[in-house]
Amino acid sequence: MDRRRFINLMAAAVASSAGLLTACGKPTKYLVNPYVAKSMTPPPIKYCFTTVGHVPGAQPFIFGGTCCCTPTQELMDQYHADGFLLDMELEDLLAEYETRGIVLRHEGGWQCNNLCSSGPHLVFGGHCMVPPTIGTQNYENVITGKKPVV
Repeated sequence: MDRRRFINLMAAAVASSAGLLTACGKPTKYLVNPYVAKSMTPPPIKYCFTTVGHVPGAQPFIFGGTCCCTPTQELMDQYHADGFLLDMELEDLLAEYETRGIVLRHEGGWQCNNLCSSGPHLVFGGHCMVPPTIGTQNYENVITGKKPVV
């Protein structure tokens, strides 16, 4: 690396560091208690989906329930055991999702975090039922049913 480039990089580093030190200001109205750590106790699950695991007794969201799990034969057996969808088989349920235009998965397993053209997540009025990305605010919003602030 030549001397001129090194000096430019160092000057940029110092400038950005100074910006970080002086950029702190009053919290905005959207950041109420911004320095309070999240609770170690997870919030209660309102909507279950595949990465969280099915909550026994929850029926499919599209039929007025709280389950947004991707349909499998195992899940269908659980629905039947809970007394739901007794007149349907897995193929019927998958067809119902398709008829309603609900996306259950993306090609190649792409995880869109419900930001795809079918989003937002089904629980927020969209047509995407791909499980949200673990560790994101969207993940927490979908589990709790807490509508995101826009």
